[in-house]
Amino acid sequence: MLMRFDPSSMTYQDGSRNQMTQLALIAEAVKYCQRVKAMGMPAACYSKALREPVYFLWERRHGGKSRAKFRSRAAQGLNFGKREIVYDHAIPFRYIEAELLDLAEVTPQAVADVLEKKCVVALITTEEDRNLNAAGLSSKMPENWDGLDPLARYKAVGIDLVPGNERC
Repeated sequence: MLMRFDPSSMTYQDGSRNQMTQLALIAEAVKYCQRVKAMGMPAACYSKALREPVYFLWERRHGGKSRAKFRSRAAQGLNFGKREIVYDHAIPFRYIEAELLDLAEVTPQAVADVLEKKCVVALITTEEDRNLNAAGLSSKMPENWDGLDPLARYKAVGIDLVPGNERC
């Protein structure tokens, strides 16, 4: 059966969205943030307007928080309900945000290119998260980061990662 698409709500008859629609919505959020940033709005005011669409439309497109590209060896078998693990952006979101806001031409494909390379999620233990914080890497990449390796923060503090359930 062919699903009818409703352009006014950008959803299909069953309420779902396809990936291109999700990327178009994120692109609109990027454009909005670029506009208000140019008008002088502080990042604290517009950052969530980008973070939320990226999280709900991109990172969670294949399911819940437990579907991450990587998981630390120590986090295997642990779950969220007991506050044993932390959902962590391998490259802190502020780097992703900066790259998205620097796009000269904001298109769904340009957004996808940034997110595919930079939006990598790992599940780590709360102790490993404390180690990142203690090393000053809770929201920044190591000083010697090459700009490419999304796992550099974990390597810097000795967190051993293995492939997770799903690409985020």
